[in-house]
Amino acid sequence: MDTESGRNIERWRVPLRIDLAGGTLDLWPIYALVGGACTVNAAIDMWIEFEATFGGNGHHIESTDLGFSFGGADWPQTAPRGLSWVWRVLNAAPRRPDFLRIKSPVPKGSGLGVSSCLGIGLHGMAMGIEAGAELAAAIPVLRDLEAQELQTPTGWQDYYPAALGGCLQLHWGPVPSWECLSPHPELLEDLLIFYTGQPHHSGLTNWEAYKRFIEGDATTREALTDIASIAEEMALAVPLDPIEVGELLEREGAARARLSPFVETDAMRAVRERGKREGWFSGMKPCGAGGGGSCILVVRKGGREAAQAALRAMALPVLGADITKRGLHRV
Repeated sequence: MDTESGRNIERWRVPLRIDLAGGTLDLWPIYALVGGACTVNAAIDMWIEFEATFGGNGHHIESTDLGFSFGGADWPQTAPRGLSWVWRVLNAAPRRPDFLRIKSPVPKGSGLGVSSCLGIGLHGMAMGIEAGAELAAAIPVLRDLEAQELQTPTGWQDYYPAALGGCLQLHWGPVPSWECLSPHPELLEDLLIFYTGQPHHSGLTNWEAYKRFIEGDATTREALTDIASIAEEMALAVPLDPIEVGELLEREGAARARLSPFVETDAMRAVRERGKREGWFSGMKPCGAGGGGSCILVVRKGGREAAQAALRAMALPVLGADITKRGLHRV
């Protein structure tokens, strides 16, 4: 209870996500033209946190990480500086908080789906619903709002782990559907996430691939067709074979690099070279569209500590996030 106002403070958490295979395929009409495309991704236990109250007068919205806030007696009619996406989601919501504090664990451009996960969290909080099929049903609205925000085509995949939790195979078609996967226990032990030290802009990276695909560029179409096949294999490998998951990450990363020479950075190449030299490397790919942000790394059995030590020595922060079954929820 907030002793100053006498009103209940609602506390919510929404997870970020990693994408194991099949990114960019969630953009329409790419998945329709490829046919039978899927994406494999998962919620991770890195959480955007909200504190909010409802029913009071006026409003005060702040992000402790970004250092931006807005407030006043009346809801603004145009997007405020620094919190445009927050304003856009809440502007379309059935109720708005009079007070909201947002705390994110990673910087913008992490490749961990922060914007989309934030959107799910804000919408679910405003609706008063936790993770589940009802929250997932709101994803088309949020996807369209994000396209308005970014002024580029946007996909579906980032929203689902936040809305459902767990590890998912997402099937793209006229109506998206999903299956829950159970990752192999050794995969959970051998998976690391690290930050490359530089942000990326997934909207621009995906937009370039999108344009070339629609224009019929042969290299782009071949790469995305290969990524579609890899994603199907990944869905089979995640519950059964951590070694194959590492190999598929490498294949997916290589196919994605054919979409743009900027997908893989010098830091990523340095990790691969050192990991192979020291014997702990199994496979790696950038999260999201690449070009910076975070990376998924699968290490060989028993190599976790050596990999963590090497990443620290290279000044690449280990985020240490595990896959979580929980999506958006009240705390």
